[in-house]
Amino acid sequence: MGLGFEKAAPDILQGSPHEGKTGTFKAEVMVDIFVYGLWMTILSLAAFMVVLFGFGNGDIGSHCNDTYSEECDTVFRARATTFVCLTWFALFLAWETTSPRRSFFRMKPGSTKYLTQWAYDVWSNQFLFWSVVCGLLSVIPTLYIPVINEKVFRHRGLGWEWGVVFVELAFFLCGVELWKFCKRCYYRNPKTTADSLDVPSAASSRVFSRYIAGDSTLTDAITIQTMK
Repeated sequence: MGLGFEKAAPDILQGSPHEGKTGTFKAEVMVDIFVYGLWMTILSLAAFMVVLFGFGNGDIGSHCNDTYSEECDTVFRARATTFVCLTWFALFLAWETTSPRRSFFRMKPGSTKYLTQWAYDVWSNQFLFWSVVCGLLSVIPTLYIPVINEKVFRHRGLGWEWGVVFVELAFFLCGVELWKFCKRCYYRNPKTTADSLDVPSAASSRVFSRYIAGDSTLTDAITIQTMK
């Protein structure tokens, strides 16, 4: 819902009309879903492995899906770390996808606010801003409220594992920015943009055909209205 309140991109009129039959899930969108989903999966699994085997003893315990015990402490912390990472990835992805190709830090072309433009862009859509903030804070009850953490979510409160979360988040943002940079390089090629920018689409042809063809009925109507 927050993304629905996002303002139109400043260069939206430079593109061609949207083909009605194409729908929302174009090839670019489907590839983005696959790439972002794969990257989130890799980082989430990496977070679990780092906590359990990298800094932990690798002991997965026994009956850790049923109840908490001391031998399950590492597994519970690894689960909590993975949960926070996955949740925060999805929330920050909302900000990243406000533009499918532009960098999150340079959403406004020609802006002179090189280091702070992203803050203005984030604050401009306050519905999305507060939605993301509330989502970021929603992980706190699952980690630190007794009974809810151990009994319901099978989590334990994080300590040094927060470092893993922030490092993973940095890797996630770098990966998304790298992917969008690659897309900008790809679509900068005139051959790949010819169909989408230079050649009139079927939709534009249908809409403006009567004007281009010189519809006599329309011309007569305009002449009569002008004379009046």
